[in-house]
Amino acid sequence: MVDNRVAGTLFVDMKYVYLYHKLGFREEATDIYTKRYPGIKIFIESEKQYFTFEGHDYPLTAHSDFVTLELLDRLLEKGYSPSDIHLERDGITLCDPVKLSFRTLAWGREYEGWLSEHKPSPGQVFYTSQLSGGLIDRRYLVNLDGALMSTGLFEHDTLYDFTPIPVIELEDIPPEFIVDSTVLVAYKGAEENVVIPTGITKIESGAFWNNCAIRTVTIPDTVTVIGGDAFVYCESLTAVNIPESVEDIGDDPFAGCLGLVVSNHSNAFVNDNGVLFTSDRTRLIHYQPSLVAEEYTIPDSVEWIGKHSFYNCNNLRKVVIGPNVDYIGNNPFSDCHHIVLENRSPNFVYADGALMDRNRTTILHYSHGRDEDEYIMPDTVRTIGRNSFWNCKRIRRIVLGRNLRQIGYNPFANCSNLRIESNSPNYVVRDSILYDKDVREVVCCTDVRAKEPVTIPDTAENIGRNSFAGCVSLKEVSIPGSVRTISRGAFSHCESLEKVFIPDSVEIIEKWAFSYCYGLREISIGRNTKVAKDTFTGSEKVKVETR
Repeated sequence: MVDNRVAGTLFVDMKYVYLYHKLGFREEATDIYTKRYPGIKIFIESEKQYFTFEGHDYPLTAHSDFVTLELLDRLLEKGYSPSDIHLERDGITLCDPVKLSFRTLAWGREYEGWLSEHKPSPGQVFYTSQLSGGLIDRRYLVNLDGALMSTGLFEHDTLYDFTPIPVIELEDIPPEFIVDSTVLVAYKGAEENVVIPTGITKIESGAFWNNCAIRTVTIPDTVTVIGGDAFVYCESLTAVNIPESVEDIGDDPFAGCLGLVVSNHSNAFVNDNGVLFTSDRTRLIHYQPSLVAEEYTIPDSVEWIGKHSFYNCNNLRKVVIGPNVDYIGNNPFSDCHHIVLENRSPNFVYADGALMDRNRTTILHYSHGRDEDEYIMPDTVRTIGRNSFWNCKRIRRIVLGRNLRQIGYNPFANCSNLRIESNSPNYVVRDSILYDKDVREVVCCTDVRAKEPVTIPDTAENIGRNSFAGCVSLKEVSIPGSVRTISRGAFSHCESLEKVFIPDSVEIIEKWAFSYCYGLREISIGRNTKVAKDTFTGSEKVKVETR
């Protein structure tokens, strides 16, 4: 029976499945996640998009609903009694002996917009959170007896101790370090040997992203958190230290650092001959690409294989997944051009080069080392995971299964020789380009098709994330007046693209949309179109005309 659930509903978004695992929920049965706290057990029905607390069901259909779930977990983990926590339509009320009313809001524009128009009344908290780079970011503003505070609710060991934490503003920070309070948001310098200023407490996700100048980084012992992807693609980086003070690390901060040697001094982690784990060895964070071994067996202690943890480890020919692995992040084996897997975990299935969950509903990875050049997707598959086929040059044909209902970000990007066929009612192929069923979103155009000029249909409203990424042969694309969004990385590495006209209908061009388009000379953009930062990274010859 064909599954016609609309693609894109939040329950199939792998980011939220990641959130469940990050909060400590485990999949007890297909699409059912549970977690026990003192005196209570919470159930998540991801397929039906709700969770159960104290015998009542609460929706998981909007981003703010996931903020509510995260806050509920935070309160219970803190030690507050379930009987004193009351869930409401737009948040949570914490009662006895102090009453606090939390309004939960989606991260970003919703939260910032709410703060610009409202002030919390006494006892009210505006609260938001997000999962970013494998870590949970949180912000809040609370009114306690007329005083507005953004710290104090959760930072103390004692319940109902709401003493504010002093906010430190660092001084004399060199201008190349972009700092928000004590968080290093980005490094914009070009020094080979970087010393991060003392007083920085967190290195934000992507802070050194793609900085190819740096060779060594010294992290001070004031840093407690290293965000996911913090040093990703820093190809010249050879040495970085994890100081004793570091307590948490996000998704592999060092992916793409091919010659890097990490020195670890934190008791929260262990570096075992070039493989970085948490101290209990349950989470594998980073495998050093320069290791010469052709085979690696993941230890039996490992339960979590992190996002991109084996990225570009091209000496590896085989990885054995241990028997206790129960979660695998965003394709850990991306760009491993020779790799095949052996799976010993009952929580996954490895067949025909594809690693799937135990129910064969989600493709997590496709092995570049597989000899075949085509893949016929099983009809059990509902989701193609993020980056799962990324940069696989060998594959020439994929047939999408009839029950496929969601394709995650970037799965076919840089698959330059690929042609896609679809048996799914949720996706159609027109003129050798993959769209959603209503032809409102461009999902994927590969370089095979891009050798000829591309005209996007006038039904399209979104040019999807990385949808043309790696189309090095693309010289000409016609974007219709129906398009409203050009998504992140949409035309990245379209090296032959020379001239683009963006119609006035486009409201936003997202980050890296035209990055590394080395041949791009002219692009015409309407004056009302919002252009994100880093849209043209690496496209140094482009002249942007605003009309």
